[in-house]
Amino acid sequence: MPSVTITEEIERLFRGSPEDVKTIYSRFSREDIIKWMRERPSADMRFVEVEGDKEVIVVVPTANASGELARRTRSHFAGLHLVFVESNGPLFNYARSVNAGVNLGLSYDPKWVVISNDDLTRVEGVSKLKDQLSTVSNADLVMASPSSYHTYPVLLMEPKSWFIKGMGVFGKMFRMPPAKVYGELLAFREKLGIRYVTMIESMVGPMAKVAGKSIRVLNAGSFAVIRPRRSPLDETFINSHEDLVLSMTSRYTVIKYKIDEERGASLGFGEARFVRTFVNEIYLNYLLEKGLLPI
Repeated sequence: MPSVTITEEIERLFRGSPEDVKTIYSRFSREDIIKWMRERPSADMRFVEVEGDKEVIVVVPTANASGELARRTRSHFAGLHLVFVESNGPLFNYARSVNAGVNLGLSYDPKWVVISNDDLTRVEGVSKLKDQLSTVSNADLVMASPSSYHTYPVLLMEPKSWFIKGMGVFGKMFRMPPAKVYGELLAFREKLGIRYVTMIESMVGPMAKVAGKSIRVLNAGSFAVIRPRRSPLDETFINSHEDLVLSMTSRYTVIKYKIDEERGASLGFGEARFVRTFVNEIYLNYLLEKGLLPI
């Protein structure tokens, strides 16, 4: 039988149970993991366009362009030109879907490109969005009014050991998957070159003052509006952190435009999600260490 390569073995584990995924961090090096991330093939994609005003193009990654979430999105942005990027399965990559949709939309020469999840439950309306965008001059990234899942502060923290241990205990006791997973996997932080850990400020609360040194960054999250440019997201990331890097590398402004969305409608909010997105902490720290990302 042919031997299995390191990248093939990581992929096999990544598609397995949460316990399988956890073994990636104990068995493989940072270099192995980043090489696998970069070499992953792309999932199949299908574009479904809804005709409308092409001054503002709306790009929406979705698992089902005919499903309920997509139908709701059509209603939210009625009148604008929509590009649904339908993709699913184990190779789904949010950044690659967004970039493919944005690059297609650029052919229409838009003034703005909206990048939105398909799980919005309420928006203020297209006319309000266009009015607010008309006031923007010196920014290449526009964020909506702050909320829990968009336009929220993220901490790049150098957590103290006691905080990491406490986070794991807290996560187990109160069934908080992000805290439980990070409390466990950060045992490998030195091996994997993780100095900074991304934490949503509201989830850390007052502990942020004593948990470790941190840098505060405003993250666009699930909804962003950008000036037209090709491939705005880093495709090495796997369904997390790409929005944070976009926010960190852009001149941004915040407009008065309210939206609401569901939590984890596409990727869920369980342990299986966070053991997988932890790979992005490794790649983010690599970018910071190499000076490829400003901080």
